[in-house]
Amino acid sequence: MEKKKKRPQKISEEFKLSVIRDYYSSGMSKNACRVKYGLTSPTMLNSWLKKYSDVLKPLSLPSETSEDDDSMANRGKEDYKEENAQLKKRVKELEKALAFSRLETEARDLMITRAEEYFNIPIRKKSGAK
Repeated sequence: MEKKKKRPQKISEEFKLSVIRDYYSSGMSKNACRVKYGLTSPTMLNSWLKKYSDVLKPLSLPSETSEDDDSMANRGKEDYKEENAQLKKRVKELEKALAFSRLETEARDLMITRAEEYFNIPIRKKSGAK
């Protein structure tokens, strides 16, 4: 009698995004993240990071520049245009990240509401609770 091979379970997009968000926000190593979420393949997290890099790019702080290089007297019109373009690009990235965060919060609230209805128990913390 032959053994049937198990078909791999399809992993939801929400799970993938939550793993990537946790990886970026926690600062843990890829291996620690893989172990935490029970990912069987060592390359699975890497492929998700590559696939969703435009959606969940880690927000980096702008690097500090010295005042000598960036003084007002030494800057030309082209420098201002370039800086303006970079700032506009950064604003778009942050707006995209904010929109995604809002969608994630809305999805979480909807999930909690459905769970409360389905199980008929209050899940949300009440304002006066200790």
